Amino acid sequence: MSYGLLTPDVPLGPFEGAVVTLWSAQAKDAKLHSTSSCSYVRSARVAERKVQLDASAVGRLCTQCASHGSWARPGTGLAVFLDAVTGMGLLYELDRCCDAGEDGFDDVELDQAASVLLPASVHGQESAQTGEEDAEDDRWEEVRETRQVREFVVSDWLDALVSLHRVLRVLAMFPWLRSWAEPRVQRKSDRLQVLRTRAGRLIAPDALVLAAAVSVMKEPDLPVDDPAFALLGTRGEVTESLTSLWRQWRSAVEDSWDHPREQGYLTYRLSRGRSSRRKGRDQILERAQVLLGTWAEEAARSVPGDCEERVLAVTLDGGSLSASGRRTSVLEQLSQWEWGVLATYTISVDLAGAEPVISLRVPEPIAARLLLQRSPLVYEHRDEEKPRAGDRMTALEVGPALGPGVFDDTPVHGRQLVRQEHLRALRNTAGGVEQLYVVLGLGAGVEVMTLGALEQRCAAGWQGVILAAASDLPDALIDAALRPSAADPVENDNVWARPVYDPEEEAFGRSLSAAEGERVLVRLCGEKREVRQALKSLALARSLPDLRDLEAVAEDERGYPLRPFAGAVWNGLLAMEQLDLEPFASEGDEHWADGSACLWGYSLPCRHTPRMRSVAFRAGPTPPAARIGAPTVGSTAGTRR
Repeated sequence: MSYGLLTPDVPLGPFEGAVVTLWSAQAKDAKLHSTSSCSYVRSARVAERKVQLDASAVGRLCTQCASHGSWARPGTGLAVFLDAVTGMGLLYELDRCCDAGEDGFDDVELDQAASVLLPASVHGQESAQTGEEDAEDDRWEEVRETRQVREFVVSDWLDALVSLHRVLRVLAMFPWLRSWAEPRVQRKSDRLQVLRTRAGRLIAPDALVLAAAVSVMKEPDLPVDDPAFALLGTRGEVTESLTSLWRQWRSAVEDSWDHPREQGYLTYRLSRGRSSRRKGRDQILERAQVLLGTWAEEAARSVPGDCEERVLAVTLDGGSLSASGRRTSVLEQLSQWEWGVLATYTISVDLAGAEPVISLRVPEPIAARLLLQRSPLVYEHRDEEKPRAGDRMTALEVGPALGPGVFDDTPVHGRQLVRQEHLRALRNTAGGVEQLYVVLGLGAGVEVMTLGALEQRCAAGWQGVILAAASDLPDALIDAALRPSAADPVENDNVWARPVYDPEEEAFGRSLSAAEGERVLVRLCGEKREVRQALKSLALARSLPDLRDLEAVAEDERGYPLRPFAGAVWNGLLAMEQLDLEPFASEGDEHWADGSACLWGYSLPCRHTPRMRSVAFRAGPTPPAARIGAPTVGSTAGTRR
């Protein structure tokens, strides 16, 4: 399957007529390209063109640029729209998981797999009771192959569910695409119902209930004095081995689709490192198998014969941010047991709202576990079941469309209120990059904050507009900082200026100035491409009265914080060396009684690390040193220790 290709029939909505910069050869009907260096350019000479975006312009785009070309300014509404639709976005997802694949399994193969998997608990029980290892070995290969069939079928259903989830999230953001996409969405919905039914045929509901019961079992009394386990060592070693077996068994059962007795292979870990010919080894394995069977029976006894059922609403969110900048669906983060529960007990699906919801009707033990466990999903009890619609998607709710004017792509007077959905779409297309934004909110006025902080504000009900991002600031603002100054030479071409202690020297106090921060930042960035963005971020960060506001509040899928700017920006904000009080010491006073007040109120942050926490600079009282020509601190917010 190819990437999503933007075609003339795709509605452009409010972006119709937007002026974009494209490139083409001199011929009248030459193909349009997003960059002059596009590999599909067939001419040695190309010219820059301002083109109004419409169906005819889209039809002239080369196939590469129409699928994943970056021909809109990053951070604008048009760029977010194109990224969400092309490439591996909406157009790609609409064609996925709609038909049976060539590698799929037919109904006959599913019936054969179910005949092996669903009665597996019976076979496992017989083997455990009789100790017939040969019989277990004979069927192991067949069970292994049928488990692979089950995993394939369940993953096929999950993939379709995730794909439809992504499609409907995009359509909620760009509602003018709904009627155009409706036939293909319906096709995906119908296929999803088929795949869920197929997945549910291969999972035993009683195994899921027993897994829920095992998850809340307390550690049982262990037969540490049983002579069969004497080969394991001292009493303490036997206790440690059996405790480990219990924990491994419980962990395996509570995250499995299989009956608890199917975890009998764990007993072989007790004999690890012992020869199969050693006397007493078989007795250990036999006794351990009986022990696992006892635990399974105890779990079964804790489940009432006629379990009550409860209806739960499962809420999906937008997912976590991956290292690539794309949001992964929360469905991809679930345990195997939860996948089985969703495949077996789903009664209706509604992924169209602002908070997509799946409804489940589950036995009480499963409901208790879902409501108490930690999960990427949010489970809530529902008193009454929502009306079913054959697992077909409900009508898409009308949400705040992401058109021109949300971000920096129109005059300020035409800006729209920014919403959580807008920021989520922006983060998905920003490659996971966090940056600073100038915003205007009701009550608070103009502020500078990170994208993560802005997301938190919107979630709390904040109302306001985005004025500009750091990347939107004009280049002329930082051109002066990029030009080397002959008046400020640096000895030996060093990045850091030499310390100056003589107040009479012209360079005294320069290391604490705003200009020094800019010079150091440029030197550290060198010729790197991010130097302009770093200086723009520095210009915004200097307006913050409390540097703690720059603390990263968003994280990627690995738990690492998303920083609002490159690490070198801190070098422009903070003095590089610990402030030295020696120049301000009163003559003959070893405690600097008169001069130390010049630093009153300084807070010293910790060393600059990937998790550096900056602190606020609070200006102290006017120091006596100010009367004798002490340097002006400028924008320096603190020092590094």
